[in-house]
Amino acid sequence: MTTYHCNFDHTKPVSDTCFQANLAANTEQTYTVPGVNSQKYRAEMNLTANANVYMGLNVTAVAPGAGLNSTTPNLIFRPEKPFYVKGGDVIHLVTPDTAGAHVGISLLAVPS
Repeated sequence: MTTYHCNFDHTKPVSDTCFQANLAANTEQTYTVPGVNSQKYRAEMNLTANANVYMGLNVTAVAPGAGLNSTTPNLIFRPEKPFYVKGGDVIHLVTPDTAGAHVGISLLAVPS
C-alpha cells in the first residue's frame, strides 16, 4: 500500500491500491476498502466528466427519483474532493445515467 505524505509541493504518489468500475444504469456496485478498521486511507475518486454518480460510505447508494429528495446520511453526489476511509469500509456506487459511468478510486495509506 502506497503511503501518503504531503511533500513535493502538493504532489502525491500514484497509488498501488485502486478500483475501477464501469457502472451500469441503476445497478449498485461496491468496493470494500482493504485492511482493518485501524488503517486509514485518503481516497480520491475520478468520474466520467458528465456522469451523475452517487457514493454511499457504508450505506446503499440510491439516486433520488424525479421530484424526490434524499436525506440519507453518508451519501455524496459526485464526490470531487478526496475523503478518508478505513479498512473494511464499503464504498457503494450507483448512477441513474442510461449510458452508465466510469469510476476510479485510488487509495493512499495515511501514516499513523
